[in-house]
Amino acid sequence: MARRYETVLRCIANGSNSWGRVLRCLEDEEGSTISSSVLHNIITNLEKLSIIKDYEFLDPIYREASKRLKG
Repeated sequence: MARRYETVLRCIANGSNSWGRVLRCLEDEEGSTISSSVLHNIITNLEKLSIIKDYEFLDPIYREASKRLKG
């Protein structure tokens, strides 16, 4: 899984529950500006994979595993 996906999953697992919060968390982690289209694609793909929906994990196991991802 791409590093950016891991970061987004970790951000959501740690309480980022809106577009703006996920974007800020991702930008803080990477230290650079992230385009809206990049984040949109990541969120859309995670929703298509049934990992998240509306910035919440569909399975608590994914949430716990995402908290343990290294940054």
